[in-house]
Amino acid sequence: MQARNSLLILLVSFIAQFLIAGTHTSYAQNPHDMDTMGEDLFIENRCVRCHTIGRGRFVGPDLSGVGDRYTREELVKWIENPQAVYQATGKMPVNEGYPPMPPTDIHPMAAQAIADYLRAVKVAPDSRKGGTITGKVLDKTNDRAVPGVKITLTSYMGDKETGRADADTSKDGAFAFASLPWDRSYMVTVEYEGAEYSTDKMVFNPGEDVKTLDLPVYEPTDSGVNISISEGHMIIQAVENGLSIADLSSFENKGDRMYVGSVDVAGGRKETLRFSVPPDAANLNFIHGITPESIVRTETGFSDTESVMPGPKRVVFAYTMPLDPGGGTIEKTIEYPTQNFLLLVSKTNEQVSVEGLAGGDVVKIENEDFMKWSGESLAPGHRISIKFVNPAAWKGYIKWAGITILILAVGGGILYSSLAKGGRSGPAPERMESNREDLMRRRTALIKEIAALDDRFEAGGIDEAGYKKLRENKKTELIEVTRRLRF
Repeated sequence: MQARNSLLILLVSFIAQFLIAGTHTSYAQNPHDMDTMGEDLFIENRCVRCHTIGRGRFVGPDLSGVGDRYTREELVKWIENPQAVYQATGKMPVNEGYPPMPPTDIHPMAAQAIADYLRAVKVAPDSRKGGTITGKVLDKTNDRAVPGVKITLTSYMGDKETGRADADTSKDGAFAFASLPWDRSYMVTVEYEGAEYSTDKMVFNPGEDVKTLDLPVYEPTDSGVNISISEGHMIIQAVENGLSIADLSSFENKGDRMYVGSVDVAGGRKETLRFSVPPDAANLNFIHGITPESIVRTETGFSDTESVMPGPKRVVFAYTMPLDPGGGTIEKTIEYPTQNFLLLVSKTNEQVSVEGLAGGDVVKIENEDFMKWSGESLAPGHRISIKFVNPAAWKGYIKWAGITILILAVGGGILYSSLAKGGRSGPAPERMESNREDLMRRRTALIKEIAALDDRFEAGGIDEAGYKKLRENKKTELIEVTRRLRF
């Protein structure tokens, strides 16, 4: 069981590193940066989606003064495992008039930091005033502001829409919505050149009175000549009765226009990204960068119909494949020019052969052995064939349910999205916002890595010198990532 869990942790860590995609840190330690971590974790763990601090009731109770009503240990328990609190009190919810607090899946170290923040936070005297959402609509293709377009602000209480307001951008592309109640979440939508762009639902964070947004829009194009993949990955593991496959691709739209597709795949919906999947794949699970609503199944896999904005777009999905006792083969076709491709197969059996990639050597990642193959500068149409022999003899397989842990590695708010020609919302590749999301994910991953390292040391799995060195490195990086998130 311990080996199985460590393999799942490795898979989560690998995908988190893939999504960070080259984030570089210069390790400059500043202890004062740790003081703000509780507030940051309160925000990024989406506590603000239900609670205000001193601004009145929301989906959940106002948390002003909560430190006077609960001890630190009780607050940590609420944050870590609200279901345990409900079971102990025999009442759900504890506070009348609110929905039950959902499971949070917050790591104990993060829960303690949030609890300390809630006990220490001071409420501003003007916290009851409403907020303002303001910004500009900018045509990134032509580098100009967009005047005279309609902006729609939609408000929500939880998932229920509660109202709409419209405004037109001024001659310099600006818009503003003022006196907005704190007890709502908000989404901003703009239409431009046949495409609809919208933000994710936003809330006002503690102490935040104004949200300033630059809403980028782009001229459309039906040419996919600028679409490529900088990094492609496949991770294959043994599961009961078959294989579990995670497929990760870091797309790049190197142009300055939004790609809307040209091939009709379903009733006017245009294919923008194409994915190769074996015909007998099952349990297709869209984890990051695509949604089931935007997908059209094809003979060779599936097509996405979301528009692709300039910049990066990371996509993660997973599926299972049955295998006969005697073995089987996975065929993958490279659909776009691919700079680098990496295949990792858990080394539970050495009877694996691969055509179309080089390698086959064994690498150790976080104390787990993987067989590795790779390729560079792969052209569209390149075929990769992975043959398995006698999978029934594999040992140490994992449960398919473990694939849901992958979602934790790629979760987090998406702040800007697009809809185009009947497509569905998807993450925008604005580099600044993307980098912030990557840093937030990295910080969460580091907290978990430090806790796992502590457990490993206590269990005698690492010597003291190695433990101290690794922990100090991770702590230093955590402080630096937190500092960068403050700017």
